[in-house]
Amino acid sequence: MEILAIVLPVFLVLGLGMFCARRGVIDRSGMEGIKQLATGVLLPVTLFNALGTAEYSPATLVLVGVMFLVLTAALLAGYLLRPVLGGRGVYLPFLTTTYEGGMMAYPLYISLCGAAALSNIAALDMANCIFTFTVYLTLITAAGQGRCSGQELLRTVLHAPALYGVAGGILLGATGLLPALLASPVGPVYEAAVEMLSTPVSALILFCVGYDLRLDRQVLAAAGLAVLMRLVLQSLLLAAVWFLLGPLFTVREQQIALVLYLCMPPCFMAPLYAKGTEHKAFASTALSLYTLVSLAAFTVITILFA
Repeated sequence: MEILAIVLPVFLVLGLGMFCARRGVIDRSGMEGIKQLATGVLLPVTLFNALGTAEYSPATLVLVGVMFLVLTAALLAGYLLRPVLGGRGVYLPFLTTTYEGGMMAYPLYISLCGAAALSNIAALDMANCIFTFTVYLTLITAAGQGRCSGQELLRTVLHAPALYGVAGGILLGATGLLPALLASPVGPVYEAAVEMLSTPVSALILFCVGYDLRLDRQVLAAAGLAVLMRLVLQSLLLAAVWFLLGPLFTVREQQIALVLYLCMPPCFMAPLYAKGTEHKAFASTALSLYTLVSLAAFTVITILFA
C-alpha cells in the first residue's frame, strides 16, 4: 500500500491531463496558462528555496563537473549515432543528452522523497541548467538554422524563469544569506509562504506532462530506436557516475536522486527548436515514449527504495 500511495497519485494526475486533452476540457491556450504558472512562477520559487537551503561543499563542485562531462559525452554519442537514423538523425544528439528536471524529475522526486529533500536532485540539475542554456541551445539553434544568432540565444536564456530561480538560490545558498534569513524572526513567514507556493507544483507539472503526451505512428519506429539508444547510453553513464561518485551518495535520498535523475527524458525544448513537421513529430514522439519509460523506471525505483 505504501508503494501504491506514491505511484498511483502520479499516474492519476497524468491520466487526468491526458483525459482533459482528449476530451477538450481545457484548450491549448488554457493549458499554456497553467504551464506558465507552474514552470514560470511556482517552479522557480521551489528551485530557489531548494538550492538556497542546500549544503555547498567541494563535493558539490565535483558533482557539477562530473555531470557536465556526462552531458557532453551523451551529446557527442548522439552525433556519432546520427547515421543509424539516416535523415531523421538530425536532432538525435539533442535527444541523447540533457535531462528534464523541472517538468519531470522534480515532481516525481517530490512525490517519492518530499519537497524538503529536493536539494539532492537540484544539485544534480545545476550542470544540466548551465549546459542546456549554453551548449544545448547554441547547437540546436544552429541545427535548425545553419547558424546561431547570439542575440536570439541571449533572449531565450534571459526569458527562462527557472534559470533565475537556480541562480538566485545558488547565490543566496552559497553565501549563507538564505540560511541566515531562515534563522531570523522572519524565517517562519518565509517558510510558510514557500510551502504554500511549492505544494501545487508537483500536481500541476504532472498534469501538463499528461496533457502533452503524443505518439505519431508515422515516426514511431525511428523514435523507438532513438529511445532505445538513449536508454542504453544513460544506463552506461549511470553505472559510470555511480562508480566514480559512489562515496558521495551514502544517503538513501541521494541515491534515489541519482538513479531517478538519469532515468529522466531529455529536455522538453527539442520539439520547439526542431525545424520541419517531420523533425518536430520525431522529437515529440521520442520524448513521449521516453516519458513513459521514465514513469516505468519511477515505479521500479519506488518498489526498490520505498
